[in-house]
Formats: sequence, structure tokens, C-alpha cells
Amino acid sequence: MKVFKDRLGLVDLICSHRESLIHLKSVPISTWHPATGRNNDGMLIRLLFLFTVIPFVELVILLQVHHAISSVWGNGIGLLVTLGGIVVTGILGATLARQQGLGVIRQVRGQMGRGEVPGQALADGILVLFGAALLLTPGFLSDFFGFSLLIPASRSFYRTRMMRWFKGHVQIHRSGSGSGSGSGSGSGAQPDVFVVDPVESKQNDERLT
Repeated sequence: MKVFKDRLGLVDLICSHRESLIHLKSVPISTWHPATGRNNDGMLIRLLFLFTVIPFVELVILLQVHHAISSVWGNGIGLLVTLGGIVVTGILGATLARQQGLGVIRQVRGQMGRGEVPGQALADGILVLFGAALLLTPGFLSDFFGFSLLIPASRSFYRTRMMRWFKGHVQIHRSGSGSGSGSGSGSGAQPDVFVVDPVESKQNDERLT
């Protein structure tokens, strides 16, 4: 239960500060372009792969592991070792997720206390939560990817790719004297592009007034 409370605390921390980090401005209807059919087909293929192929692969791996152990030690021990491996990896993953989650929370609070936007820390928090969710899913394949998201050395690889995807799909306009011209030039926004304006601090608001 303590592990789940720590994860919920990380989620609450991210959600409670989302308004102080960024302000999402909806794109006008005249400049909004719906997703093309190709994008919809690509998303459908990804979902089909996620919910059908991956569980099938997980089942095949479990059966192969059980068969390999049973051929040496017997059917009963093979079943016990297979199920025990799933339980042990889940416990180890929950412990590691708790440790990494608390570290991310401390990092986010420290950066926000210094007035910094904890972009990298928030990305780590998202990856840690996703890794913890994978470890709750029975299967050795999901456990492998879950551990890779929790270990800092391998998590940096996923974080780099996620930040690169974010920069390629999100267009950022800084508010200020040139924001009007920036918004005008962005009238021809590409499909699936969101306009994100950072929220000005109270100190900057007082200067403007």
C-alpha cells in the first residue's frame, strides 16, 4: 500500500503544478486540421499490436519458460518457479519504483522551489509511473521493459526519445512582445500540433501592470 501511495503522490504532485508550468491554448477552429486517415490507421495498428500481439507474446514466453523448467525439474516445480518468478520480479519492481518515484518527487520539488520548470524530472516521473504499471502486468516481457524504465541508465534513452517526440509534435510560443506576431505566423499550424504558452510568473505580471 505504501508503494501505491507514493505513486499517487507523484501523480498528485504533477497534476497540482500543471497549471503553474504550462497553459494550454486551444487552436482556433479555422486553423485546426483533423488527423488524416493515415494517422488514424497508424494509431489503429499500434493499438491492435498493443492489445493482441504483446499479450500473445507474453503467453508464449511464459509457456516456454514453464516447459524448459518442467523438462528438467518436473511439472510442479516448473509451475512454481514460473509463477514465483513473476511474483519476485513484481516485488523487486515495486521496491525500485518506490525508490525512483521518491527521488523524482524530491527532484521536482527542488527545481520548483528554485523557480525552475522541472521538464526532465516530470518526464522521468511519467516514465517511472509507466514502468511501474508494466511491472504490475504479469509477464517477463513487460517486466523487462518495466525495469528498463525504472533504471536511470536505461531510462535516459527513453527520456531522450520522448523529449524529441514532444519537440516534434508540440509547437511552443513564448508570451511577450512578439507573441502576437508568433501567433499570427502559426495560423498555418500542422495537423496534430498544439500551441503551448508558458504561464507568466506573478513577478512578471506586476512589472507589466
